[in-house]
Amino acid sequence: MVDTTYRDLADRLVELGMTSDEEAAAARAALEDQGPGPGAELEEDDVLDFLDECGVVVWAPAGDVADLEEGYRDLLESAADCTGGAVTVGDVELVEDEEGEESLHFLRNGEPVWWPVEHGPGEHLDLQTVMECIDDLEPGDARMFYALPGEEPDDDDAYILATRAQAHYLHDRFGLDLEGLGRVKQPPVPAPDAAHGTADWYLQDDRARMTPPARAFLDGWTGEMTGALADWRAGHLPDGFPFDFSPGSLDALEALVLDRHPDWDSVIAAGSDPFVEGAVRYLGETILREVPSRWAYQDLGLSDSYDRIPMIRSNTPQGFTQTVVPLHRLAALAKEREPGMLAESSRFLQDAVDSHHRAVAARRS
Repeated sequence: MVDTTYRDLADRLVELGMTSDEEAAAARAALEDQGPGPGAELEEDDVLDFLDECGVVVWAPAGDVADLEEGYRDLLESAADCTGGAVTVGDVELVEDEEGEESLHFLRNGEPVWWPVEHGPGEHLDLQTVMECIDDLEPGDARMFYALPGEEPDDDDAYILATRAQAHYLHDRFGLDLEGLGRVKQPPVPAPDAAHGTADWYLQDDRARMTPPARAFLDGWTGEMTGALADWRAGHLPDGFPFDFSPGSLDALEALVLDRHPDWDSVIAAGSDPFVEGAVRYLGETILREVPSRWAYQDLGLSDSYDRIPMIRSNTPQGFTQTVVPLHRLAALAKEREPGMLAESSRFLQDAVDSHHRAVAARRS
């Protein structure tokens, strides 16, 4: 039982800037007629109902919907409505390609967005993808969508649009078990001025999302590429090495790596070793020549395998993006010791590019 009333709740949400006086008054009028009464204490569900009436909640239904595409459209438009016009949604389409893979395509403020979706039996929305991707609908201010998953499998998920301070208040005062309270809102990303979908567009989009130290590192890494590879070739490769950035040259590189490094740990430990760094550069540059992709780097302070390490990303919309970390591929080779592993590195990125192309073709057909 939450020790407050609709009046108290309305006053506090207005004070926090989460809703207006008019919206709060309308919510009170709608709920006091059917809720616990004008002076009654509220349950947690009453608080969520009040937030819903104030227009800051998006519901993701756990059960069957009448039509999947219409269900996604309702969810996306509901999320856009929460933003008060900061986000618009249009051209919502559920696409199935020739291999049966499904994607959700829509326009966010006129720009195309893709979500990969999977559906089992019945007409259930892909709630996992919704949870992972709903931040695409966040406005360019301090507000974020905080997830409130249903307690039971048949319960709908809810997403509340709030600032960090508002979300923490709802959690601390009313016990709403919101996920993502530790998230830090990233600043708005300016739209690239290159033609959408070109290599320059992806590079500009990456740079806009990167921290200044990450941009500085990546500029240095790519700017030194030609000279660094020339030094690596002269100092570490045997005569006759096929230095042509071909898949066949990666087979020759494998033999050198396996001769120097007996296992995964030794490659990781030697990550800054000149030979390993050169191999990382060569493998990455070979992938770039095979698949539409680019060098990428991030330094978000995350304890995951993609932070503060050079990597290659597919030139695809975020919903299709795949990433290869060349150092990890070299380490996996040292561990598994299976021929052809380096040449296969580009396959993950090519699959992403092909999947996007099939989805685009399905939309046009």
